[in-house]
Amino acid sequence: MSRRIEKYFPDILKMTKKEFEEDINKNGIPSEYKGYISTFGAMVIQNGLIPALAYFEKTDANEKGNRKKIANIVKEFLKVKGDIRIDDKKKLCQYLADEVQTKRMSKDKLREIENKVIDVAIALKLALRTFLEEK
Repeated sequence: MSRRIEKYFPDILKMTKKEFEEDINKNGIPSEYKGYISTFGAMVIQNGLIPALAYFEKTDANEKGNRKKIANIVKEFLKVKGDIRIDDKKKLCQYLADEVQTKRMSKDKLREIENKVIDVAIALKLALRTFLEEK
């Protein structure tokens, strides 16, 4: 595990416990989230951060779990670390797109955040494994 991921893991673990508290108290986090987090990291690498977040922040009535929980943890982590200053009601993808479009955030800063999010996704994958439901 890289040092950055190791450094992020305790905070991600706390945020995962908070976001999934209800599931953890029942049977554990549903296994669908294992697929969601694997997909998230790959989407960020392949499509870029903003499109990946747009997909994960939308609501889909046909899904078993709620992909938004993954995006919420990423958003909260970036807020706590001071990388973004975002209103709780605003979607992270919209915030980042607006910041880049209005040139308040450089593309280099966005790339830096994207790399951090990839590390966060790995730490989140490890955290989710801690609480996955028993089969």
